[in-house]
Amino acid sequence: MKSKYTGGCKCGNITYVVNGEVQWKVSCHCNWCQTTSGAAFRTFVLFNESDLEISGDTFKSYEDRKTEHGRPMINQFCSRCGTQLGIKVPSMDTRHIALGTLDQRKEIAVKDNIWWQESFDFVSFPNNSDVYKTGYWNGTGERILKS
Repeated sequence: MKSKYTGGCKCGNITYVVNGEVQWKVSCHCNWCQTTSGAAFRTFVLFNESDLEISGDTFKSYEDRKTEHGRPMINQFCSRCGTQLGIKVPSMDTRHIALGTLDQRKEIAVKDNIWWQESFDFVSFPNNSDVYKTGYWNGTGERILKS
């Protein structure tokens, strides 16, 4: 049975529907996410690309091929209101959707945190969090805190 998630940007210029299951829920504390968002970290819900239906305008994007962690990243946002809807990593078949743009955001519990080594000192992690020193790909990554 497939879940249905909905969301979009603040002005309604871009909306989306996801007919599929969440693949991963994660907060990223890397310098790239801090710089591109202007925040201490970014939280994403990953869905299979094939489960995402976008309506309205198309994403505007900024592609960065010189990231500190070596993977190209495409930051995607609304050209009208500037809402950061997510990112696309070209080497992945999933799409990172920004948690705050989901209508069901309060129903999604996020426990994974990556790039702890770049997190701000004032950021704390709940006891039930899994925290990784750097990234976490396909079951790999050095775990700092464990739920």
